[in-house]
Amino acid sequence: MMGKGVANEAPPLVHLAAGLKGVEGMTGSDHLLDLLTAQPPLGAQARPAPAQPLSHYDFLSYFRLETNPFADSVNPAFFFKTEIHDQAYIRMMLAIEHDISLALLTGLSGTGKTLVSQMLLKELDPSHYQTILVLVSPNMSKTALIKEILSELNLPVSPSSTLLSAQDLLKQLQDHIVKLCDLRRKLVIIVDECHFLSAESLHMVRTISNIEMAERKLSTCLLLGEQRFLKRLEHPSYQSLRSRMYLRSELLPLKKEDCEQYIKFRLLVSGREAVLFNGKAVEAIHQASGGICRQINKLCMLALLEAFTQRKSMIDEGIVALCAQQL
Repeated sequence: MMGKGVANEAPPLVHLAAGLKGVEGMTGSDHLLDLLTAQPPLGAQARPAPAQPLSHYDFLSYFRLETNPFADSVNPAFFFKTEIHDQAYIRMMLAIEHDISLALLTGLSGTGKTLVSQMLLKELDPSHYQTILVLVSPNMSKTALIKEILSELNLPVSPSSTLLSAQDLLKQLQDHIVKLCDLRRKLVIIVDECHFLSAESLHMVRTISNIEMAERKLSTCLLLGEQRFLKRLEHPSYQSLRSRMYLRSELLPLKKEDCEQYIKFRLLVSGREAVLFNGKAVEAIHQASGGICRQINKLCMLALLEAFTQRKSMIDEGIVALCAQQL
């Protein structure tokens, strides 16, 4: 975003947008995104400043929005509880509250698994639970996994820990879990992107989830991953891991009616009550996105930018069709 110091030195955005539409092969929203993010190379001679800047605040105020409803970020304020998402959230919460050691949440990329995890992080009472989120990298080893868990727990991992075995690190984690139990607290480990875990790391997750005292599990591991993880679990070597997964849930793409309410909800949270996408536009969004939340957000954002450059107050199926080509 450009600073206020040049606010009176650039042509009105409507003129810029009109000029942008004449460029072959790109929509006005393409060019607006380029202009909003472009930076001149270091050392380049500054060109005369345009008469008015392309302002993010102009974009929001044009549609009477207080914040961006379709930003590419994970914000619990935008958690829309469809029946499926609500069931997934409740199942994960039940696993935590009823001392179930392992639970699994799967779904296609972009269906909202990470947002469910953020809701859990927000809602779990820190006086009863120490909750951490571990983001897995591809083929993460069991030693790297435990180190990441210890790091998220703010437990000291010395530089010489490279000499420690996975069992030594596991003992450090186990001692911490027992101390939490003495304080009447419980460790909750949310493992996101679990489909990236190596075989040895998955077996380490099983070992961690098996830490118990007086016939009570002292921690809960929630595994979040893509649907391909289910196929992997069918292998006989994971039978012991499967047997410990008492609760499973799957996030599915949104139905058409849920898609409409999802868009309205995000607009409402952002301060917009009036209709912005007409009925045919919503149908086109659902069809083009396949009901995947992340794709819905992206397409809606592109449609807002395109409508902004065209100075339209209502988004129709024509704008959606144009923007769907960019998905």
